[in-house]
Amino acid sequence: MSMLSLQNIAIRYNKVPAVHDVSIEVEAGEIVALVGGNGAGKSSALRAVAGLNPVAAGKVVFNGVDITQVPAHQRTGLGLSLVPEGRRLFPKLSVEKNLRLGAFTRRDAAEIEESLDYAFTLFPILKERRQQVAGTLSGGEQQMLAIGRGLMAKPRLLMLDEPSWGIAPKLVTKILDTIQQVNASGITILLVEQNIKRALEIANRGYVLQTGRIVLAGSGRDLLDNPEIQKAYLGI
Repeated sequence: MSMLSLQNIAIRYNKVPAVHDVSIEVEAGEIVALVGGNGAGKSSALRAVAGLNPVAAGKVVFNGVDITQVPAHQRTGLGLSLVPEGRRLFPKLSVEKNLRLGAFTRRDAAEIEESLDYAFTLFPILKERRQQVAGTLSGGEQQMLAIGRGLMAKPRLLMLDEPSWGIAPKLVTKILDTIQQVNASGITILLVEQNIKRALEIANRGYVLQTGRIVLAGSGRDLLDNPEIQKAYLGI
C-alpha cells in the first residue's frame, strides 16, 4: 500500500482548471519528484496534499485513509509536513522560535527537544544563530530554517516546494544533500523542484507535469535519460 495516493485529483481556481485528473503514488521511504515548468500545477498538487488547496474532484489518501476533507492542521498531526515555496518564515522571530513553532501540534517536551537537536545537527549554522532574527539570515540559511521547521512536526512524509528557489548554487547542493540525509533517516520525501536535473538525480521516481496533467512518469534515472526531458528541460 502506498503511503500517499493522489487519485484522479482536479484543482480549480475560480472555476479555472489548474490540475486535471492527476494520479500520483508515493511509497514509504522514497524520494518522489514532481517536476515541470512554471504554471504546470506542481505546487497546486502539493498544496492539495497539505490541505491548503481544496480538491474539486478525486481523492487524497494517506496511509490508506481518505483525507480529502481533513483540515490542514489535522493533516500535520497525521504526519504530513509542508515546507512551502518562498519559505514563509516569521521574519521578526528568532531562529529557535521559528523552529519551535513547527512543533505546535506536539505535546511531548522531551521529544520536541530531540527534534530541535536533530535540526541543529543537520544545519549547524542554525545552532550558531539560534537567537538571531530569521529575517536577517541569508536566503540559503532561511531555506535551511524552513526545512528544519518542517521537520519539527516529526513528519512521516515531508513535502518540499521549490527548496532551491532563490539560493546560491553552492547552497543548492547542501540543501539537496540534506534532503537525501533526511530521507535516509526514514522520512519519505515528496519534492517539487524547477531544477529538474538535480531533482531527478536524487529521486527514486518522478512525475512530469505539463499544464496540469502528468505527461511522463518513471524512475529518476529513466526520466533523466528520456530524450523528451533532455530536449524540453535540460537543453541537451
